[in-house]
Amino acid sequence: MATIGWYGPLINLSEAASHRGHFVQLLVFVHNTLPLQYKTSGGGNVIRTDIQVGDETRPYFPVSIWGKHIVSMLNAGNIVLLNNVKVTQFGDAVEARTVLQSSIKCLVGSYELIHSEGANDLMKAHHLGIASKEKLKKVIAWVRRVEPILVKRVSHNVKRNQKSANWKFPEETQNNDSLSLEEVSDLNDSCNASFFASVGEMFLPINDMHDPEFEEERMFIRSRIFSSAFGNLAEDLICTGCQLCGAPLNSEFGSRIEQKTVPLYCQKSSDRLHVVGLIYRPFLLYVWDNSTCIPVVIKNKAAEILFGNVKAESVHSSYQKRARGQSRNEGMEGQCRSGINFYSLWLILLKALLQPGKNSPLKFQVRVDMTKNWENGRFEMLSLTLPVISNNVN
Repeated sequence: MATIGWYGPLINLSEAASHRGHFVQLLVFVHNTLPLQYKTSGGGNVIRTDIQVGDETRPYFPVSIWGKHIVSMLNAGNIVLLNNVKVTQFGDAVEARTVLQSSIKCLVGSYELIHSEGANDLMKAHHLGIASKEKLKKVIAWVRRVEPILVKRVSHNVKRNQKSANWKFPEETQNNDSLSLEEVSDLNDSCNASFFASVGEMFLPINDMHDPEFEEERMFIRSRIFSSAFGNLAEDLICTGCQLCGAPLNSEFGSRIEQKTVPLYCQKSSDRLHVVGLIYRPFLLYVWDNSTCIPVVIKNKAAEILFGNVKAESVHSSYQKRARGQSRNEGMEGQCRSGINFYSLWLILLKALLQPGKNSPLKFQVRVDMTKNWENGRFEMLSLTLPVISNNVN
């Protein structure tokens, strides 16, 4: 199915891989929406929203939405027609993304309307071509067929953004082990929780207030690491800060998950003094399982665990040697003296971590702080372990 229209061909999601680099139309059901936010000097600002969509040929497909005018028309449970979206590929993962010329048309405004009105009545309310009408009919039939699963996930997506009260008395920290991400996001009390999840995206919510040409895509690490845009990645991810609590001590970047002022005391130090050095800047790691996706805040100590115990100072030192433009022979001699090129090793670990669809789930332990919202540190990583796979030999 590939009917040509004014906005590119209307395609099935199963055909997306054959349209890489092209502009297409997608008529799809919206499973969930996940805004990725950062804080500018003027306050919070949604700059990208990741959505999961599906049709009768492929139940789940990622789309990145840029632009508030499109996001405002998207809700879980909608059936929409996305016009002029571009199919892209990062590693082995194929997804779609909106551009300046993209537009959206909401065909079914809520999940309930699919059952309250017949398919023919829904199509009469919109001026659609023959191919679009046929596609809408197929998507509606598919939604009705898999209704029990969709109802559960759509209702969960709406519920997770509801704010909880923060007036409860302090209680002893509880531990919840091996939960699904849906169960973690539904927790009502602050606690520690562990779960198995796969890594989806690494998001660095920075705002370079001194650079008028700052590009928002610079904050999405997965796309940078699989392209040629990772040259200054170490400069973005590494800064001066406290190596214990992970608080940055410079203000060259603004960030939604960094404090407006440097904390006077270090809560992780016995003498309350900061241990100043190079650290990994706090970032968000979006992780997912079969139930949903959540953002996990990663600070310096957790980042070291995530990057195979490679410290920021080691990465930065190797990066500076590379940036000074040493000759091949000097570089090899320096590598022999130091033993390991930590910058190259770090890039390899990042690529392996963010390789879409290739990694087994990891076991995360996080601190759940119900006084914070989703993008501002509600889930903070404490530790990470690899699952143990045993082979029984009879």
